[in-house]
Amino acid sequence: MITDSFYEELPSIDRFADLSDTGVYNPLPGDWCVAVSDVKDSTGLIRSGKYKEVNLVGAATIMAILNLKKNFSIPFIFGGDGATLCIPHSIIEEVKQALLATRNMAKEVYGIELRIGIVPVSYIREQGYDVLIARSRLSSSFTQAAFSGGGLQFAEECLKIPSVAERFSIGGSTLPKGDFTGLECRWQNVPSAHDEIVSLIVQAVGPSNEVRNTVYRSVLATIGSIYGDDSFCHPVQEKYLTMAFSERMLSGESGIRSYAKGKMYRLKYWFTIRWKVILGFAMMALKYRTKQTEWGTYKQRLIQNTDFKKFDDKIRQVLSGSIQQREQLEVYLTGLQKERKLVYGLNVASHALITCLLFNYSDAHVHLVDSDNGGYALAALQVKEQLKQLAVQ
Repeated sequence: MITDSFYEELPSIDRFADLSDTGVYNPLPGDWCVAVSDVKDSTGLIRSGKYKEVNLVGAATIMAILNLKKNFSIPFIFGGDGATLCIPHSIIEEVKQALLATRNMAKEVYGIELRIGIVPVSYIREQGYDVLIARSRLSSSFTQAAFSGGGLQFAEECLKIPSVAERFSIGGSTLPKGDFTGLECRWQNVPSAHDEIVSLIVQAVGPSNEVRNTVYRSVLATIGSIYGDDSFCHPVQEKYLTMAFSERMLSGESGIRSYAKGKMYRLKYWFTIRWKVILGFAMMALKYRTKQTEWGTYKQRLIQNTDFKKFDDKIRQVLSGSIQQREQLEVYLTGLQKERKLVYGLNVASHALITCLLFNYSDAHVHLVDSDNGGYALAALQVKEQLKQLAVQ
């Protein structure tokens, strides 16, 4: 039975809050696998100022694997310091090559150690977890994957236990081969339209799906009541979107896209990216229209296609708001934490960081958003600490 088109054929869930209902999810086919990349010591790297590099390595993993099909038919979740993707068996060998290439690139370009591995869904289910998936529609042109069942988190943990990780490691006769075309990082970090940018992770810890789902619905409703609708608290606002011209902002894309292609290609790409930034700036300012793209509305489409909220057995959301709003949210979440209903982590910054994954500039583009000083990765660290505390209480 061919299952490659499984994800594309799933119905779209139009209301984000409905993702708290396990009934909207479907089990991933048993012949699929979960591909994982995870930056080692991401906390230390972020605290040393390498938050942008950590972010880019995770995004590069996604782009290298998406390029195997040249579309967004491979479901993924971006975690700030890594990525997890669900892959059909038909491309598993190519995925191994792409993961190896990404690991090598991360080491050679940034000095970053990247854990990589592929865990079969069948093994995940044998261990008592599952990989359930839904398609969440955030705009007319953008759907993203949502996950339940605990299987993705389990797959990531498998890579952190040496005795288990060896079973799912990639090596042997596999040769690295990766295409990072489509990975772009050409925007200045985006300032908050209010006081700050918050990267939030909330994980319910109740005894049953029904109890946890009730918590998630309550949390989402409370976020809405405190921060307002998405148009108000969205971390990316059109008037604050500015193209980057500095070496610091453009070197990330340039280093990854020219990796292993020689000095002459690297020099050529250095000029190419700057020319494209100037050209893009001009076309958006002039509202220029080509056969493929209406540049006057590109910023609006970029905002519509950002992954500013997502669900993978936990709520992940990037919010723009005031200090008072964040403090009000913290009081609410801390109350539920003390009642042992959830754990949470949040990281506060002044700006959001955008990394772009593109197949074209018209409609096939997705933009990964996080706060610019460690965001989800540091929030996840708080979640892990709270889970440890729960375990010993």
